[in-house]
Amino acid sequence: MATTSKKKGMSDKTKWILMGAAGFLVFLIGFVMVFGTPSAETVFKDMNEQMLKTKSVTVDQTMAVVSNDGSAADISAKLYMNMNSSTEMLASGSFSMNMTSGASPISVSGDLIKIGDTEYVKYGSLSSTEPSLSPSFKTIETKLMGSWIKVRTNDQFASLAATPAKFTSSVIPTPYANLTDTQRKDVLAILQDKKMYTIDESAKVETGGVSAYKYTLTYNKDQFNKMADAIVSDVKYFKNDSSTDSKITSFIVWANISTKQIIKIEYTGSSTTNGNVRGTMSFSGYNEVKTVEKPNDYFIESELLN
Repeated sequence: MATTSKKKGMSDKTKWILMGAAGFLVFLIGFVMVFGTPSAETVFKDMNEQMLKTKSVTVDQTMAVVSNDGSAADISAKLYMNMNSSTEMLASGSFSMNMTSGASPISVSGDLIKIGDTEYVKYGSLSSTEPSLSPSFKTIETKLMGSWIKVRTNDQFASLAATPAKFTSSVIPTPYANLTDTQRKDVLAILQDKKMYTIDESAKVETGGVSAYKYTLTYNKDQFNKMADAIVSDVKYFKNDSSTDSKITSFIVWANISTKQIIKIEYTGSSTTNGNVRGTMSFSGYNEVKTVEKPNDYFIESELLN
């Protein structure tokens, strides 16, 4: 019964994260192709064009979610993401999650591989700090740890592995790398509309030994949804849900002045139906070529638990 309670709690958390990601996604992907310097006139188009060329990037993220029901989750993930295909996202890396749902705390960590809509996980740890649950989780950890497992929707622990992968693969700097020239021109026209954004504050800073501009931003959600709707049919792994009530309440971006690429994003958001979220994403290794392949040998979760 304790395990069943845990599954229900994670389902709520996953729902919030994915709903929140849909709202944040529209804003995040648009900005990164728009701004590169406070004197936007001379670098505006260069910034857009440069970011549209991104074929791969490594995203290092942390996120804290507090739902309206009092449950919470702290998530971190570092994933290499390959966007060379307009129909299939490739990603690989590691993740960790600490979750509380009433009296049911759980912690999990491991490695991930994502190929299109299919995910594989290799758990490194799976535990609970609740004394009554700890022994059963120790048994589960022993059975699952160290083997690649194909994640399936109805598996008992599928949401634990799927949540960070789905969130990170949604919130990416440019899901448009494979647009045709005509499609790219249409997207740029929407991005360059003055209704799209407001730079509330900007400053030149040094971060990690790199000269950057730091922007505090607000945005027009309707305009970003317009941009998202324009490319949904062309980039198959990009999803947009304009019906969500989630919104950005604070958004700060650091952009490399030399390369016109995003260095870091910090954000907070809220949803009247789900709760609050805050997070940080750091971007590195633009256009690096790494191999992402399906594991040679993997199991189904139920095979290992039975």
